[in-house]
Amino acid sequence: MENRENFNDFNNKNLLEKQFVKFSIIKRFLGFFHNISNSFIKSPYTYTSKSNFLGLPLLSINLGPDTKEGEIRCAKGIIAIGMKATGVIAIGFFIARGIFSLAPLSIGIASVSIAGFGLISVSVFGFGLLSVGIISFGFISVGIFALGYLSVGILAIGYNSIGIIAIGHITKAIFSIKN
Repeated sequence: MENRENFNDFNNKNLLEKQFVKFSIIKRFLGFFHNISNSFIKSPYTYTSKSNFLGLPLLSINLGPDTKEGEIRCAKGIIAIGMKATGVIAIGFFIARGIFSLAPLSIGIASVSIAGFGLISVSVFGFGLLSVGIISFGFISVGIFALGYLSVGILAIGYNSIGIIAIGHITKAIFSIKN
């Protein structure tokens, strides 16, 4: 009986050590991102190339909030990288607008985002002529929930629908509802 109690104490100590190691790894991970976010806030970074094309700099990098007004900085250029970015190629940490845009919220001809709008949209929640995402709306729509003229998804709604559940005029599905 005594050996069994010692064995349980040994397992409890190992379990506590494993949990402590997991906690310290998570703490370091969160600390890393906290330090990065503080560096953006404390020391904003701005770079604008001297070369211009059509009145816009070829490269514009603008990171961190504006210390005077507390507004989000905006990068504007042919290639724009910033908290908010506007350009031909726009990479934003929050918002991007451009022909090719990449950000959590983006608008562009080709957009990759969490929530996006564009002719071609690849996003979690997207609108576009061609839309690919979890929830997608577009003329051609591919996603878990797809709504469009031609839609492919688990739940597909459109004139031509392909999916597990399809609703439309022409359907290919396990469960279909035809108009």
